Amino acid sequence: MRGQSSAEMLVLVGVILVVVTSFLYLGTGSNEMAIVMSAARTGAENVIAALDSEYGCAIDIEQVGFDAGTITIYVNVRGGPPPDNQAISDNIRASALKHIYQAIVGSFPESAEPVKTGHYTYDVDVGIRRVTK
Repeated sequence: MRGQSSAEMLVLVGVILVVVTSFLYLGTGSNEMAIVMSAARTGAENVIAALDSEYGCAIDIEQVGFDAGTITIYVNVRGGPPPDNQAISDNIRASALKHIYQAIVGSFPESAEPVKTGHYTYDVDVGIRRVTK
């Protein structure tokens, strides 16, 4: 009886492979989202530091949210002669998208565009709140 496989053993191995494969697919999706959120925050923090030093204002990240592929970064702006809201928003969005692309692909892109993967098409929105005395 050496070298023979039973039908039950083959079915059991097949079921185990299907379960492991499905968990692997689900796991890569959640890992990808964590990597993308971290990259978006890093990109936003980099451009915020540059804007802070250039304009003498204080820009802080309040919250980073995720909904169906859209990452929303909420910031508040205090002090100094800061740039207008559109300039802040555009700079943060571009930097976040470039860092997301770099985290997924491995190199920085020339232009900032939404990043498409097997799970989502990632885009970034920026919400700005001005704080004045």
